[in-house]
Amino acid sequence: MTDTNRRLIDALRAFVPEVMRVNATPGLNLALGRQGRLLWEEGFGFADLEDRTPMTPRTTMHSGSMGKTYTATAVMQLVEKGVMGLHDPINRHLHGFEVDNPLGERDVTVYDLLTHRSGLASNEAAPDFAPPPPLGEHLERSYGEQVQDLYYGSVVPKWTAKVGMLYQYSNTGMATLGFLVEATNPDGLSFSDYVQRHIIEPLGMHDTQYPPYQDVPAARADLVERFSSGYAGFAGLNLPTPPVYFADHPAGTVVTTPGDHLRLLLAYLNGGELDGQRILRDETVGHMLTPQVTGIRPTDDAVAGGLAWFLGRHGKVDGWFGHVGAHMYGWHNDFRAYPELDVAVVVATNRWDMVAWSLGLRDVHDSAFIADFVAGFLVREREGTHPGPADLPWAWKRSYAIGLFYADRIMALSPTSALTDAMIAQMAKPFGDVADGFEADAFTEAVEGIRSTDGRVDSIQTFVRSPACRLAPEELALVYRELGGLGPFPVPATVGFLLAAN
Repeated sequence: MTDTNRRLIDALRAFVPEVMRVNATPGLNLALGRQGRLLWEEGFGFADLEDRTPMTPRTTMHSGSMGKTYTATAVMQLVEKGVMGLHDPINRHLHGFEVDNPLGERDVTVYDLLTHRSGLASNEAAPDFAPPPPLGEHLERSYGEQVQDLYYGSVVPKWTAKVGMLYQYSNTGMATLGFLVEATNPDGLSFSDYVQRHIIEPLGMHDTQYPPYQDVPAARADLVERFSSGYAGFAGLNLPTPPVYFADHPAGTVVTTPGDHLRLLLAYLNGGELDGQRILRDETVGHMLTPQVTGIRPTDDAVAGGLAWFLGRHGKVDGWFGHVGAHMYGWHNDFRAYPELDVAVVVATNRWDMVAWSLGLRDVHDSAFIADFVAGFLVREREGTHPGPADLPWAWKRSYAIGLFYADRIMALSPTSALTDAMIAQMAKPFGDVADGFEADAFTEAVEGIRSTDGRVDSIQTFVRSPACRLAPEELALVYRELGGLGPFPVPATVGFLLAAN
């Protein structure tokens, strides 16, 4: 193992527990891959809080929408074989029912479904508390209705845009693609059996299955036995979630482990091939990972859509492809690959942050913090711009970040007189419930660092991004989350922030 990889793993072992503590996450397991192979996998915390069952690398995931990438892979395999065309109208290949967008202005195509632009409104994967009917039967009934599955159909109509007009993330659309796989594959296999034979088995994934629902007998008993319990999170409170089944199952019922699931990412990183087994042509992978749709996340214009895949910071050194996955209301996961950094990471948790979800926030979950940490660490190693996370207690790091924050706001006042040592000493005397965890020396070091700048925005920004700053950006963001903030660490403050505060 290289020194860089060893340092990264050591840094993650220190960082992950802090992410879990801040987000009140019961359990987490992850896998890290580089150079075409699994580098490291580990479990943290508990798979079940009541029984205190440890989370291990072999604890299986309720993976949620991460499964959409398997469905897209299966579709593109059949496109490569000429069974269907990427721009074929889907009704050309459906049996038993048709799909027609009443808003027009043309037929829905395979490409429309892969890019979530069929005109179907977003939906919740047709959840229920009982196993679903066969896929074709479910979709025929679903397309016969005029409403989506939220609040018993009382809120959202089935179709809300013309074909090709808007990006609207649709589980029904992805389920329809799964049914196309089932209806057209030359071997007459069910969707689940097709994925097993043509993706899972060639990639050597021994702990993975794509069943129509995640329970025995549809799923293997040995995989079901290793599931974690899921929890709905409300600040520091975790409440058990009941079993939920998805009728739109090609949109997300993969049963897997992070280490197994990583193999799909590694295959895509290698142009569709892993360990001598090719699942897609290199040019097909390239097309799937090319931006097709922009503006898919109103709060993050750096994320685009490929063919089913999410693409972040495309063209940058830390550009990535991947997909988030969540299973109501107890599991939240993500997997990403960074081609320029030659790294892939899968993070699975057994907690769904109900408040963050209600606010539409995607960057406050454990998986986002950890993926950003991995990419940031390797970018800094490559560029030599930061020594990496300091081997210091979290209380020290939190106090340092507070010092940066406080000093930045003081300097933003543009004082004409100097901030004295006596003033800094006075500022470093905390009161409150967490005062015992406050490290005055860390706070003072951070304040002195800001004081060493000329007080202008660009000067403070240069300091915070330099090796002189003792914390990495991902650590600063996590402290900000711990303090009640959301998003990147706001130092230096923006002018808009300061004006809004007055």
